[in-house]
Amino acid sequence: MTKSPVETPKIYGPSGFIEIGGQMLVVDYGKIYLDGSPIGFLYEDGVLKETSGPLGMATAPRAIDEISGCIFRGIDTSGLELELPGVRSGPTGSLKYNGMPLNVINGRLSTQEHHLVGEFDDDGAVYIRDHTKRTTRRKLDESTQLSTFFQGRNSKGQNWDSEFQRPMHKKDKTYSENEIFRYFENFDALNAPQKKYVIDSLKMWAACGLLQIVRKSEGNAALGNVKHGAAGATGVRSGQVNLDREEFEKEVMLIKRFGVLATVQTQWKQHCEVRLNLVVSHEYGHQLEFILSQASQDRIEELYNKRLKQSERLFPAPAGYEGTSELVPSNKVFDRLFISGYGRQSKFEYWAESAAAFSLQESREVLRELDPDVSDFLQELVLSPEKMVRAVHVDQILDLQASLRVGDEFKSDLLDT
Repeated sequence: MTKSPVETPKIYGPSGFIEIGGQMLVVDYGKIYLDGSPIGFLYEDGVLKETSGPLGMATAPRAIDEISGCIFRGIDTSGLELELPGVRSGPTGSLKYNGMPLNVINGRLSTQEHHLVGEFDDDGAVYIRDHTKRTTRRKLDESTQLSTFFQGRNSKGQNWDSEFQRPMHKKDKTYSENEIFRYFENFDALNAPQKKYVIDSLKMWAACGLLQIVRKSEGNAALGNVKHGAAGATGVRSGQVNLDREEFEKEVMLIKRFGVLATVQTQWKQHCEVRLNLVVSHEYGHQLEFILSQASQDRIEELYNKRLKQSERLFPAPAGYEGTSELVPSNKVFDRLFISGYGRQSKFEYWAESAAAFSLQESREVLRELDPDVSDFLQELVLSPEKMVRAVHVDQILDLQASLRVGDEFKSDLLDT
């Protein structure tokens, strides 16, 4: 039996130069050299170890701040500009960010592996170092900062604890779970299978921050005794998604029995329709469309019209059918143009069904094969929303996504799980 290779931990060491006592030391990915000879190691967060020469003999780790006149200038591991110890000072201690353990050294916020992720000041404010969008300092506010718990000393050396808790936050739950609870009003009243269905449908959108933007801009979702619908379907902005309780309960049963995608036979001989059993994320998709820029909405219309023309040519409606869904011969299911038959009805439903399919890995993989153009569009929306959303949302989604990456919500493999 072949053993799986052990992943080597990443070493976060900067590159540049250290100035000390009139001498210039070279730093190459953390390794410090004097005239070509190694004399120590520097981490991104300013921790030095195993130093000698002008840095002084020391085997134990210590902060660069402890060495008078020692300044590093250069770039961090990812190439962002970095100066240590920097012009600002701050607290020292331990911090939990969305439950993630972080270190704080004189205001420098870092992971346990010394990866510098931001700053934390004496007022309890968090600044994120955004390695993805190449920004050295994003100040978070109450909408973008995750739950924060600090214990240690402030910059004056006084004992100090600080806590920031998001509104209506359940302490034993993650940001994504709490955001879903806030979006879906009736969540606590659901049974276990229904709760799992809602969480599975929305967790990707919560983890990347777009669910929060939609919720604050367009409204939330709730169960009722009306046929489900969102403003996107009618063009009338209600700010609320209403889900018919009976249809919601039926949907949970259908996905448990048949899966996310199901092929349904029709009364027209040898013709079938593909159904997508994701009503919650479908209605969310209608709300999501409203936060997109006009250019993005125009692009959706182009993608829909292209698909519609191909569908009309390849799969004309069978004689006697007066509906708008895409019906395909049973042996052509995998050649269909729309992820679900219902997606053919309009550009609004095409988008909502595509967004819903993109919500779960199972249907996301099918969408990538079936409709790569809209799949690429949705991937860019998740990974680079600043290019796709209305200008009013750009700053907040960039700050929020940077925050979620530090809080281990927006993982690098989010779209692969």
